[in-house]
Amino acid sequence: MIVNTAKSVHYLVMVKKSPPRNLSGLRHGEKDILILTLLAHLDSLESKVHKNSDNSSKPPSSDGLTKKMSSLREPSGKPVGGQPGHKGNTLERTAQPTDTVHLPEHCPQCRHRLPLEQAVL
Repeated sequence: MIVNTAKSVHYLVMVKKSPPRNLSGLRHGEKDILILTLLAHLDSLESKVHKNSDNSSKPPSSDGLTKKMSSLREPSGKPVGGQPGHKGNTLERTAQPTDTVHLPEHCPQCRHRLPLEQAVL
């Protein structure tokens, strides 16, 4: 089975699980040792899941999209974008252009004819 994620392609291998072991033959002390071993293994796996670049030697690129970024800047309270009263500098179209761009009639690579009515600069 192949799983596509945003970063890479993962191949999942379906492994058959062995049937559960019969624990009825274990003595009480052996069951306690097994439980403590499984709990220690569970703790080590959970600690790996909760690691990120802040609390381990993992690179920040491995954090994924779950890490929240916080800005150190204080909010100014002003609205986003241009502020009222700012003149701005918009380049307007002119009636008399100084330069003219001549578009090719054919694609330079495949030599197909280019429809000029669809040309966009």
